[in-house]
Amino acid sequence: MLDELPSDDWTPEAAAHLLNRAGFGGTPGEIAALHKVGRSRAVDFLLAGDEDADLFPPPAASEPVNLVEMLSKSKELTEEERQMKKKEMQRIFRDQTIELRAWWLDRMRWTSHPAREKALLFWHGHWATSIEKVKEPFFMWQQNETLRTLSLGSFRRMASEISKDPAMMRYLDLQQSKRDKPNENFARELMELFTLGEGHYSEQDIAESARAFTGYRVKQSTRQFEFQPRQHDSGQKTFFGKTGNFTGDDVLDLILAHPETARFLARKLWVFYAGSEPSPELLNALADEYRSTDYDTGRLLKRAFNCREFYSPTVVRRQVKGPIQWLVGTCKVLEIPLPSAIACNGILQQLGQIPFAPPNVKGWDGGRAWISSATLLLRYNIAGYIISGKAQGLPGFGGNTPSRSTISVEKVFSAEGSAEALCASVGWRLFQSPLPPDLERKFVAYLSTHGMGSAARRDLLHLMMSTPEFQLT
Repeated sequence: MLDELPSDDWTPEAAAHLLNRAGFGGTPGEIAALHKVGRSRAVDFLLAGDEDADLFPPPAASEPVNLVEMLSKSKELTEEERQMKKKEMQRIFRDQTIELRAWWLDRMRWTSHPAREKALLFWHGHWATSIEKVKEPFFMWQQNETLRTLSLGSFRRMASEISKDPAMMRYLDLQQSKRDKPNENFARELMELFTLGEGHYSEQDIAESARAFTGYRVKQSTRQFEFQPRQHDSGQKTFFGKTGNFTGDDVLDLILAHPETARFLARKLWVFYAGSEPSPELLNALADEYRSTDYDTGRLLKRAFNCREFYSPTVVRRQVKGPIQWLVGTCKVLEIPLPSAIACNGILQQLGQIPFAPPNVKGWDGGRAWISSATLLLRYNIAGYIISGKAQGLPGFGGNTPSRSTISVEKVFSAEGSAEALCASVGWRLFQSPLPPDLERKFVAYLSTHGMGSAARRDLLHLMMSTPEFQLT
């Protein structure tokens, strides 16, 4: 298990697969460059994750709103003025949230280090936290930055930081947990959804660990974590059969020492990246690797991205693209910018994956759950919007706003000559594998009937993107 992929099997298709799964796909030129350096160097390059924050200035949400000052001033206002102030605040937060989503999507689209943003997308779904309850965009931006910093690093440190993260604390009511009345929401989800999975802890473990996390607060004036000793239960606690004056970090250490934690996390990472369930033998190997590196996610992914199993026929082009992967990846392969912030917000709402708003604490189900008859048709219609810039009656995502996308037909259709050559060229760009014979015949027949002018080429793009095969990566 986890044997390295033989060098002879490192093909352009394998390089495209790596770029799609570790990131959000790429152009034919990017795939060729990645293939040229060899598998090992390609994996190292993608996981390097160098800093690029200077290319993405922080959004307005990066500045916290001074709620203490606002609340103090509100006492001087009439009831009508207070309601107007409340509506103004809601508008500001709504606009900041839309901008925040666009800021992160643009980062996914343009970053030179897509593996970090892809890992961040995984952790966002893992530590699922929603603006719908958190309310403050600053908290969501702050959590996003924390996860980005640690997305390819230590899970141990990440777990500790997230337990003190204001967005998570508000989402799972941790800031309400008091010495004489511990709140068990965070403690329960920490074990059930974030580290161990069901069946590996008791109700007593939940109650005792909840006591360890008491006293965690968010300071109003700074909007940052603050520990209040007077609200912390400093008594003896018994957790996983061990007794001591445990703190929250002590509980995390005990959880990470549990053998099921590495298995739970390794499986979840493999399913996210490979799109399939690992065999028992593969899962054991992945868990052993994660545990042996003290939960270093980057080192685990390096081993996974180099291994033979990751490039198996049961893995390659067998994963349904999530809505974010579909949208960002489509714009990458077409070499165009994303649609407007309002349009992206509406598109992802329609397709079922809105950044900063997972449906519940479990995050998104993913896989085949992304596709239904309704969402498949939506994908086809939204592809037309991206190509043409015309909404064609699509509701809910700024349909009256033209797409910002301007497709260069010459760039996308780099090949000239026969219809067969042109279809093969654009087919590689979109599908990143040889076209199945039935699709090739269909596409060639289309050009033979409609000619090879710019309009026909754009229509061919839409036709190719309106296939079940384009929904897979």
